Amino acid sequence: MSDYSVTRAHLRNACQEKNWDLLDKLLELDSSGIDDKSVFTDTWGSWWGMLLECCMNEEPDGVRVLLKHGADRTVRMWGDGFITSPEEAAEENRNSEILELLRQEKVTYTRKTDPELPDSLSEGDRKFNRAGEIRDATGLVFPTDE
Repeated sequence: MSDYSVTRAHLRNACQEKNWDLLDKLLELDSSGIDDKSVFTDTWGSWWGMLLECCMNEEPDGVRVLLKHGADRTVRMWGDGFITSPEEAAEENRNSEILELLRQEKVTYTRKTDPELPDSLSEGDRKFNRAGEIRDATGLVFPTDE
């Protein structure tokens, strides 16, 4: 389809920046990292993916994009803390819109813009991607010092 290489950092950045149109475009190119449970972390040793991040931060458009591209609704947080699920996060926030999305069989999202694909990565993004490669190869995960 394209020679463009979608990285973990691209997906994480689009999610953090709440750029749902860009996230949609990136996932159209490559959705293989959609359920990565090591994208976000805290200081307590817990890790989670983009769907849980959007549920915890009450971002229904982010949830729409991720579900449109087949995000696994059952992927829970993992690590040393509570292992929250996306549905539990939405219930805790009493977010009925996100709960309804999580319970729908098919979810759609239509882009409002046609964002440019990022053309370069920062040093912090490269470190984040290298940490992901180590996780893939060894199962070891650690935060980067961005």
